[in-house]
Amino acid sequence: MTTRRKFGWGVGAVAVLALFGSCIDDDSRSDGTVTAQTSTSSARTTTAARIPVPQRPEWQGSVLEYDVNAGSGPGLYIDVDGQRTRVDLSHVGAVSCGGYAAWESNRAAVLGRLAELAPIGADVRVVRATSPVGGSLTPGGYVYLSASTAGSSEVTTTTTPAPTTTATATASTPPTTTPVSSTTQTSPTSTTTTTTAPSAAQSSADSDVILNEILLAEGFGTLDMPDINLSALAPIPLDQQLASAEKSNATATNAARWTRMLTAYRHAWDTRSGLQALCRNDDDTAIVKADQKAELDRLRAGPDGRLYTSDDDHSMYKFDENGNIYVEAPAYTSSGGGGGGGGGGGFCRRSRWC
Repeated sequence: MTTRRKFGWGVGAVAVLALFGSCIDDDSRSDGTVTAQTSTSSARTTTAARIPVPQRPEWQGSVLEYDVNAGSGPGLYIDVDGQRTRVDLSHVGAVSCGGYAAWESNRAAVLGRLAELAPIGADVRVVRATSPVGGSLTPGGYVYLSASTAGSSEVTTTTTPAPTTTATATASTPPTTTPVSSTTQTSPTSTTTTTTAPSAAQSSADSDVILNEILLAEGFGTLDMPDINLSALAPIPLDQQLASAEKSNATATNAARWTRMLTAYRHAWDTRSGLQALCRNDDDTAIVKADQKAELDRLRAGPDGRLYTSDDDHSMYKFDENGNIYVEAPAYTSSGGGGGGGGGGGFCRRSRWC
């Protein structure tokens, strides 16, 4: 074989070997890339799954039981990845109207409605609220229900009449009355009102249904964090209350839902829905008493319109059970006795000392 031919075979062999090595190297690089990508994806999935339940901004779980205690709002216990987790319903406080005697019946009513809206075993999604200071996650949140779970939010509520407010004098004998003036009082009559709780579709572009909102709209909760006093007797004007509330709920998670909670609560207050009927009755009674006190103070203040001055009217003004003002005549008693230094008639205005 000639030298030229040997050289040709040698060059050809080198070329084949180089091509083969290149293919092997490409396959190796390709396999390494896929392996690295798969490993990275797996690491991300593992990291997401390992986020502790308390640190998650949302909880997915199923309802285990309910929690309604005195002095606090309703809550749920849900199963989140096998962990029993309590959820406070943000902005939903307990309804305390009606006094201690009504507490047990109020509690039973709230528990009954919770069982209807979020049955045991139902799947829920909780968007956790954030603290206005620092933006940290709170134990509370907004509980989203599926449309099939929530069902219809239409409820029929019966408002009970407000008790007739009376201001009667305590006396051993019927008072002698001298009519002075009359004030008109109205007592709400019992009515049956069918109201539809404003679902998310009615009050917001968000199509999901929020358990917090339904309970407030149907009168099974009182707006809190912060409290909003809708009474005409509220010591702070409503616009100032709302301005402060908006600031305290300015974080993104809360701001998106605060208006919905407020709208729902005002609906229940205005329509006397659910347990808010008791609150409105209490408020009606307080308003009547405040009006009566203002009228009595006006009469007692005398011509100068100021109390505790020399021209005050010391007549014993009272309101009767029909809301009419009368002047209670003083009761006269005889001290008995006779003779020398003594005796003589006297009188005593009605009091426990007479």
